[in-house]
Amino acid sequence: MDKKGSQTNCIRLYRRKLGLTQGEAAQLMGLKTASPLSHFERSDKLPSLKNAIKLEIALHAPVAFLFRELYDQSRKEIRDRAEKAPARR
Repeated sequence: MDKKGSQTNCIRLYRRKLGLTQGEAAQLMGLKTASPLSHFERSDKLPSLKNAIKLEIALHAPVAFLFRELYDQSRKEIRDRAEKAPARR
């Protein structure tokens, strides 16, 4: 996690596996510059849902893989809540 407490992600890893520069990946996503992608990679900002889907398509990796820590944390929170919820008939 960075100093802001954001979750780390694997965007840079998947981008590099494809041999893409930040500029090339940003262009595929329809971003005007690579700056937003840089912020996403450094976990300075979370992408919008639309940009998260674009990342998934451009990097050939499910959003859950790109944001593994966030996915795992969310899954745990939901499972914990489900266990505490009253039983359904």
